[in-house]
Amino acid sequence: MNFIQKHPYLIITFVLLLLCIVLKIPFGWCVLIFLAYGIVGYVTHLGTAVGWTAYLLDGFLRKPKFVGKLYKYAAEHDTKCAHAMVAYGFDLLKNGSYEQARDIFDKIASDPKVIPLLVKYSEQNLAIACWKCGELDRALEIMGNMESKYQYFSADFFTTFAYFYVEAGDYEKAEEYTNKALKMDESCGPAYDNLGQIAYRQGDLETAEKYFRRALDLKDTMVDSKYHLGLIYAAWENYPAAAEFFDMARKSSITGMNTVSREMVEEQFEKYKAYLTDSSDSTAAAYLSAPLEDEIADEAEALAAAQAAAARKTSDDEIETEELSELASYKEDSSDK
Repeated sequence: MNFIQKHPYLIITFVLLLLCIVLKIPFGWCVLIFLAYGIVGYVTHLGTAVGWTAYLLDGFLRKPKFVGKLYKYAAEHDTKCAHAMVAYGFDLLKNGSYEQARDIFDKIASDPKVIPLLVKYSEQNLAIACWKCGELDRALEIMGNMESKYQYFSADFFTTFAYFYVEAGDYEKAEEYTNKALKMDESCGPAYDNLGQIAYRQGDLETAEKYFRRALDLKDTMVDSKYHLGLIYAAWENYPAAAEFFDMARKSSITGMNTVSREMVEEQFEKYKAYLTDSSDSTAAAYLSAPLEDEIADEAEALAAAQAAAARKTSDDEIETEELSELASYKEDSSDK
């Protein structure tokens, strides 16, 4: 009975096919019958049909411009296609329509008919939408409930949860969840950005700079790290480097999912753009690469020193062994005498 309730159209299609076979209806007429049935079904369930159409086109054509209008139409006509609504909600989130995104993800997450994977995905995006709407406590509550409810998480889940704690000012918790992300993925750029933001908000600019540089080394598209490096160099009165990082940030892709907005980036760039030069050697690139080279050199020097110490120890042990052997031999000769 549950199968019939969940898949009525599949049953109807099977019955139509069976009738066509039993009644020996010509193939051409069968095609027309199923075409008419498809059209009737599409029109009577227009919201759901348009939602699936948009979702499939989105996947095959890779985000065509018109697909957003189809998603919107499907949402306005009470679509039952959860996949389409998840995709639409994510687009709204990236475009800064946070309240609409929150309402869509809230609806999906509370629908018992939606598959668990989409529910989990919607809950995390609901938390992000709540944070963007100024509902940080609810965002933390949603993420906490997810941690209790599910067993498996991505590094992205932990970096998101950690950043909410950064926003809440609980840096100990923020560092705890960031380290969980790094335990899963040592090359997680957003995790290092989190550590940078923790250090930056605590006034430790040197440590923050190191973490932001590491984040960009792992993921050079991170506008958040570029923006904060600009702030750090501005605080150190290195205005040419600050200007270049703000320029790099404004040339990056900035969506509603970022921790900084385009307005914030443009505001800082306007302050320091006069310090930009036409030199082919990038000041920002120099600041990114030179300290890293120094660190690598220091590590190499430390490794060489450790190897030299090990070699000396080995040599000393060999000499000591040889001396003990000679002493034993001497004692043995003396006893014989």
